[in-house]
Amino acid sequence: MKSRKILPKRIFTALIVVGPFFVILYLALQSGDLSEVKSVVATSRKLWMTGALVCIFVHLFLEAFICYLYYYFQKIKTKMRDNYLVGLIGVYYSSITPAATGGQPMQVHAMRCRGIAPGTSLSAYTVKFFCWQCALLLVGTVLWFRYPSFIAERMHVGIWFLGLGFFVNGLVIVIVLLLSINQNIVRSIIAFIVHILYVLRIIKDKAKSISKWDAGIQDFQASVQLISRHPFQFLVLLLLSIFQVFALLSTVYFIYRGFGLNNAKYIEVFTMQVMLYIAASFTPLPGASGAQEGGFYVFLGSFFPESLIFPAMLVWRFYTYYLMIILGFLGVVLDSALARREKARSQ
Repeated sequence: MKSRKILPKRIFTALIVVGPFFVILYLALQSGDLSEVKSVVATSRKLWMTGALVCIFVHLFLEAFICYLYYYFQKIKTKMRDNYLVGLIGVYYSSITPAATGGQPMQVHAMRCRGIAPGTSLSAYTVKFFCWQCALLLVGTVLWFRYPSFIAERMHVGIWFLGLGFFVNGLVIVIVLLLSINQNIVRSIIAFIVHILYVLRIIKDKAKSISKWDAGIQDFQASVQLISRHPFQFLVLLLLSIFQVFALLSTVYFIYRGFGLNNAKYIEVFTMQVMLYIAASFTPLPGASGAQEGGFYVFLGSFFPESLIFPAMLVWRFYTYYLMIILGFLGVVLDSALARREKARSQ
């Protein structure tokens, strides 16, 4: 009788995890003329396309390593394997939820299962996110001041979109700073995270969970103060985040060269990719869908011949979004399998 009650919950949870993946995969397969894309990819330069793949894996490695290093600075022992796996979980849920709101709650839950207090893990991912935002805006600001006319020539009326992107991303940094000094804001975020986990049927008692997590607020406050009290440690994480920005946003240049094109310089393609990421990142749809694809034509379309724009956009989107979902999904499946095996051993 008990197993009959548990089965529907497991099916529902499986649908929540697997359903969005297959929906997005189906939509990707239905986009445009795939036969044309296949022919272009088949004749592409494999060395450059492999370089694009390396960029993605370097990005994912740094996603995990920065968190691992943060825990190390806090004198908390974690395994690099766990950080990598939890990083993939975050990538998956961030990719399939509006405004990437599902990533951090699932990561906090995954680290809690590994013995890390919610307040501590929440501070880790908050600092990680803060460093990423700072790195992105720092790189973007330097490029905009260095190449203002170049950016304006290629964007035309879209320049307001870029300005809005800088404003919203800058506002996010201010909000994160407020988190480090205002406990009420942290409590609101904890309540939001618990609500998401409750909706996903991962936790059963909201009030009890909020009470437990609320006890970790002091851990969060103490840990996140790394930003102000340990500037050297923060600079190390920021520098790694800058490398991570370069890794992810260099992908499009490797794809550009993989299509046999070489008229544009690396810094030109990279600059416009950074501007696109900043402009589209505040879009609330999963993966900034729509804004990223449309922005590709506005920000990067001038680098590609008309016959290659769509195949280039689709290949780029696969590398930077759909591949992330696939790898993240594998991380979720592997984490579930490891959890079941650990539970079986304990019994």
